[in-house]
Amino acid sequence: MRNIIIIILGIFLMPACQNVSTITLVKNGQSDYQIQIAANADSVVVNAATAFQKAIASSHQVKLPIIQTAKKTKQPVIKIQVDPSLASEATINYQMQGKDILLSGGNSQSTRNAVYEFLERELDYSYLAPDATILPSGTQLKVAATLVYQYTPEVLTRTVHSRLFYENPEFAAQRHVTQVSFPDYVPEARVHTFHRFLPGDEYYAAHPEYYALRNGKRLTTQLCLTNPDVLDLVIKKVGRLFEENPNYSIASVSQDDNTQHCQCDDCSRIDTQAESPAGTMIAFVNQVAKAFPDKTISTLAYQYTRKAPKGIQPEKNVLITLCSIECDRSAPIEENCLDFAQDLQEWGALTDNIRIWDYTTQFTNFLAPFPNLRTLQPNVQTFRNNNAKWIFAQHSNNPSELFELRSYLTAKLLWNPDLDFQKEMDRFLAAYYGAAGPFIGQYSQKVHDELAQDSSFCLFLYGDPSQGFNSFLSAENLSQYQSWYDQ
Repeated sequence: MRNIIIIILGIFLMPACQNVSTITLVKNGQSDYQIQIAANADSVVVNAATAFQKAIASSHQVKLPIIQTAKKTKQPVIKIQVDPSLASEATINYQMQGKDILLSGGNSQSTRNAVYEFLERELDYSYLAPDATILPSGTQLKVAATLVYQYTPEVLTRTVHSRLFYENPEFAAQRHVTQVSFPDYVPEARVHTFHRFLPGDEYYAAHPEYYALRNGKRLTTQLCLTNPDVLDLVIKKVGRLFEENPNYSIASVSQDDNTQHCQCDDCSRIDTQAESPAGTMIAFVNQVAKAFPDKTISTLAYQYTRKAPKGIQPEKNVLITLCSIECDRSAPIEENCLDFAQDLQEWGALTDNIRIWDYTTQFTNFLAPFPNLRTLQPNVQTFRNNNAKWIFAQHSNNPSELFELRSYLTAKLLWNPDLDFQKEMDRFLAAYYGAAGPFIGQYSQKVHDELAQDSSFCLFLYGDPSQGFNSFLSAENLSQYQSWYDQ
């Protein structure tokens, strides 16, 4: 992938107020500063220090030395360190200490986040895509002498399902999202695991009672969650997986991808009392979680288990993955997907250990227009407001409509759900697309406005572009879009 460095004109970086006392970090290719990290700094902090060094060298051609020591030095330093005294492990902090600059976080990953936030917010670096970085221009880098900034993200684990992040770990770090789709999950137990734990071809012939009863017949579609032998076998399988994967802390104990759950008398009784098939699911998963108190057991609130159960609360080490697969994306979830919004509120009242599996693309045609950008921010805010500490945004992993823009905006929202969305979008359009930016902006405005005028249209992730031929993809609209793209 080609490496594009974009230098923006210094006039746009001039501080609004010129009389603030400042500290000069770099001037005319010279600097008195060193980068200081602890002698026992881990690889994440070392990489963060190296990233800071690389950024300064790229923009101002001076390589700041990295020193590993806790001792006070004669020269001013940029101290990059973990600070356990911060409000939480997720908190980032940077501030001036005399002439020294302190960049810290509650753990190593947060310390790295602090480094990139400082570079972006205070020194005007910006990371738009793996091949597009904005560097500050001019011969000097200055920071306010009274600089103090602290921030704790409300969404603690942020994943955007885009290969821009998976294939470019540095870009993922710059945008504060995970570098893999299922961080900390045992690789063999990420989602839809029932058939992995008790394969039908291994157990069904001798023990059909292990599986779902549907209309008088046992099917391998799901497990019978009130069968004690099933519980014992699953606990043993999960235990073996943790033993074989000691560096992972999460295993999914979750339904297979169908709705044919067990309706035997025992399962039906629990589900009826709980007013949801999630009753048997949570009762079962809780027992597995109790067997592994130092691990996290993840399960799905998906399709038939999406409705929260009455009278059953997940154990503290149970991670509920709530999936919004059925929702209409033509408007925010709180407007167009009231059932899901209600389910989210009910799960949020039961636990603060919620992982949202959201969908932000159209699976049937990734390259077709899918005007859901205006829903991204209100949806993330809704998730945040209902105790979701982990959001997995299932964007298209491969290139799709406005791929870089969508990946960037989604990551920015997961870090700060309350940012000025339109301002951020306009900034990206100008910086990344350059002269094409205004035309892409006109297209985005038009396609969303046209959808908004069709109140009956359901923008579904498994829909088809042809459904829009009488709406935002009419012949007249397509002609206008094509004209802007030609320009």
